[in-house]
Amino acid sequence: MFRKWLKLQTKCPSCGLNYNFAAPDDGPAFFSLCIVAFPLTFFVVWLQVAFEPPFWVHLVTSLPLMALGCVLPLQYIKGWLVASQYVNKAQEAGTENLWAQLHARAENEEK
Repeated sequence: MFRKWLKLQTKCPSCGLNYNFAAPDDGPAFFSLCIVAFPLTFFVVWLQVAFEPPFWVHLVTSLPLMALGCVLPLQYIKGWLVASQYVNKAQEAGTENLWAQLHARAENEEK
């Protein structure tokens, strides 16, 4: 699925699926931050308030946990987002034909 760390191949080597539809953009970073960085930030603040450790403790523990915890799951999250885009047939939100499609759908439902 991936050519490089986060670069998608042009198509799947197993089934030939073209990955041009996939556009997860900033989604993996957002989910990684929400899953790892926000809870870890609360832990770091609690650690500082409860125990008042020296600054180097945060450099040795919190900084590597934050960096690794946010970077390592990026590829898995991007794969999940691409798969969910494929399963749900997600597309760009273009408005060129949207008005006509909505009215055609509404007319078909009325009949």
